[in-house]
Formats: sequence, structure tokens, C-alpha cells
Amino acid sequence: MNDAQAQPEKVFAGLFLGVLIVLTLVHLYTGFEWASRVTRLMVLGLPVLAIGLLRLREMYLLSLSAILAILVWLSPGPAVDTLLLGLERGAYLASFMVLMALLREGALFSPSVKIVGTYLTLQPPKRRFLALFTGGHIFSVLINLGSVSLLTPFIQRGVRGDQPLDAPLSELQQIREQRQLSAILRGFCWFLVWAPTAVTQAILPGLLPGIDASRLIPLGLAMATVMLAVGWLEDALIWRKTARRLHAAGQVQTSSGNPFPKASFHNLTLVFSALFGFTIAAAMLGGVTAVTGIMLAAPFIVIAWVVAQNPTDDSGWAVQRLRQIGFAGMPGMLRELVFMSCAGFIGTTAAFLVPAGDLSSLVESWQMPAWLFLWALSVAVLIAGHLGLSPITMAVFLGTVISQMPSAPADVTLCALAIAAGTAITSLGAPFASAVLMLSRASGYPATTLTWRWNGLNTALSTLTLAMIYFVYLKIGV
Repeated sequence: MNDAQAQPEKVFAGLFLGVLIVLTLVHLYTGFEWASRVTRLMVLGLPVLAIGLLRLREMYLLSLSAILAILVWLSPGPAVDTLLLGLERGAYLASFMVLMALLREGALFSPSVKIVGTYLTLQPPKRRFLALFTGGHIFSVLINLGSVSLLTPFIQRGVRGDQPLDAPLSELQQIREQRQLSAILRGFCWFLVWAPTAVTQAILPGLLPGIDASRLIPLGLAMATVMLAVGWLEDALIWRKTARRLHAAGQVQTSSGNPFPKASFHNLTLVFSALFGFTIAAAMLGGVTAVTGIMLAAPFIVIAWVVAQNPTDDSGWAVQRLRQIGFAGMPGMLRELVFMSCAGFIGTTAAFLVPAGDLSSLVESWQMPAWLFLWALSVAVLIAGHLGLSPITMAVFLGTVISQMPSAPADVTLCALAIAAGTAITSLGAPFASAVLMLSRASGYPATTLTWRWNGLNTALSTLTLAMIYFVYLKIGV
């Protein structure tokens, strides 16, 4: 570790976060109330630890959290219980984010990740969208948001070569970069509807009791596959004339791509297998959900992954790398953790202030078809995202409101899928979404360019496609 990484405040922050995730896991696996009480107090300390890192977004969310806390306190009903539940959900989301980010840290120095990522970005034009959407999707399952920032440099290096990032691009380079960055963003977004490593799958089962994971995962996978087809067709049709013109001008060179990196794919397959094998074992033995299982699996997999990456015979290398993760990587996430904890708290407290019974009666009076209700859930998340609200906040809010309804027009599993799909289209089309902001930082393109200009049409098509998917799902009774 260098001197900056060894600063006492970073060491303290790393230890603090380590205790937070350990106590969160203790509560999830044992139900010990004392562990939950401590995590509720600890989540209040996150803004203090991150005080020098906070920006306008986090200050806005903290202010909104304080206002909602006051409104809840002054409202009739179980105000204290609601505030404690909001803090508990905030601590849970922060812990989940840290644990999933550990997988990203394991990937940063992985030669196999670098080789596979480069292979995906250098595919021939006809296979490139499919390769990057699928690759971004699979990488997202393993390293979550890290897939976006990890694949972006490979794409830009493949397009620009040795050119500096601020050098002007030719028309062909601009098109290639736009299509490839859009493909990995779309691949990331649609992993949110099914994968147990997605934050949506972490929060929705706790909000909507009765969710059937054996239905949710295949239905979400089927939805993601449909969206892959929609995105591929839209990409092919939009750029068809341009591709013909560039081919005719001799600007596009035919390429067969790079040789398939069997060894690197094999290594990553082992990581995936170990992660999900550990997850299933932890879930079955602990009597918990798959999401809770993967939270326990993540640190053990990362330790094994780092040890396996050791390029020397020096056992101290792995220890040094793990110290770097604990006292540099984890503290570097404090802004995101404040954001996630606020999302959980705001969603919970805002739902408390909504008269769920009256809302349920209003929905019933409209005699809204079930497919339209599901589509409205997805669209509500998208609209709120364009108003600056986090899709995770809306997911917590809508999940809490639906759980309080005496009756909803659709079963909870499909409601969960619709809310998760709303986070997906918001992460694709709203410039304030976390994935978009991360891609913007990594690529240098404005968030509005990545969303409204490059993916606005795909967001609209995907939103309309969701209505058809819900109609079909309900028609066939899945």
C-alpha cells in the first residue's frame, strides 16, 4: 500500500465498513436483534466518514432524508418503527453494495478479465453488439456496476489505438465507440431484472413477502433475452445505411476477430461456478435467500481469487492486495454507500407517508388491467428517474407501498419483476442513474449524450416492449 492508502482515516473507514458488513451478515443469518441495532447506528456514521467526499447529490439526499424523518415523526402511526426500518434497510443496502464491490476489486487485477474483455471489444461488426451486450451482462452478474467502468477502457483503446482521449475521432471511430458503449450499458441494465447479485434482487424480496424466486429468475432471464433481441435489431437497422456507405467508401476493414481465449474463459467459469456454488450452499444451509447467500459468498470468493492471481511466489503479495482492497478500495466507495443508504431510508419513509389503503382503493376504482398496472410500475420508476430520483429509491418506495395494499392487481412476483424492469429502463434512459454516471466518468461523454441521444430510442422501444411482455406473461399464466 502507498502512503495515501495507509492514511489513518482510510484504515478506520475500512475497519468501520468491515464491522458493518459482518454485523449485517450476523443479523441476516441468525436474526440477532442486537446486530441490527448496531448497524442502524453505524449507518448514521457513513455521512460523517464521507464528509469530505460528499457532493450536491448526496447533500440533497441527506437533506431529503432529514425532512422525511421529521414528517414521519410528526405523523400518526408507528413512526419510531418506520424510522428504524428505514435505517435498517439503509444499512443493508450499504452492506450489499460493499460486498458486491469486493467482486469488482477482485476483477481489477485479473488477467483473465482483461483478456476476455479485450476479446469481446474486438469482435467483427456483425457480432460485436451481441458479444458486448452478452459480455456486459455476464460481467455485471459477477462484478455489478464494475462491468461498465471495466469494459469502457478496453472499448476506447480498441477504437482509438494510441490516440489520446481528447483527440478528435473520425466518423467510423465515433460510430464504433457509440455502438459499443451503448451495448455494454444495455447489457448491464437488463441483468437487473433477474440476477441475485443485482441490488434490485437484494431489496425486493424483503419488501414483498411471497416472491417466488423460481419464477422470477426465469421470467427475468426471458425478459432480458427479448431486450437483447430488441436492442440488436434497433442497432442493426439504425446503422444499416451508414454501414453500407462506409463499406462502399472502403473505410471498414473486414476482420475475423481474435482467437477465442479458452484458458481465460475457463478461469472465469471457475470463478462463476465457485461463486454460485458457495451461494447455493450458504442459502440452503442458512435457510436464507440466494441474495443473502451471495453476500456471504462474496468475501470468500474474493480472497480465493486474489490468492490465485499472485504473480510471484511471495505470499505477502496477496496480503498486500487484500489490505489495499480493505483500506483503499472499500473507503473509496463512501459516496456510493451514502447514496445507497439514503435510497433505502427515503423509499421506506416516503412509503409510510403514502396512504396505501386509499391508493389501493383508487387503483381498484380505475379497474386497471393487471398488465397495465405492471407497466405503470415500470414507467413510474422511469419518470421518477428523469426527475432525479434514484431507481433504487423508487424500488424501495413502490415495493413498500404494494406490500401495504390490501390487494394489488397482480401477484407480488410479477410486481417485483415490473419494478426491477423499471430500474433497468431508468438505468438506460435517465442521465441521473448510477450506471450512466459511472459510464460518463469512465468514457468522458456527458450523461445526456449516453442516454437521451444514444439510447433514447432504445429506451422508448424497451418501455413499449415491457407492456407486451406483461400482457403475454399474464395471458399464458406464468
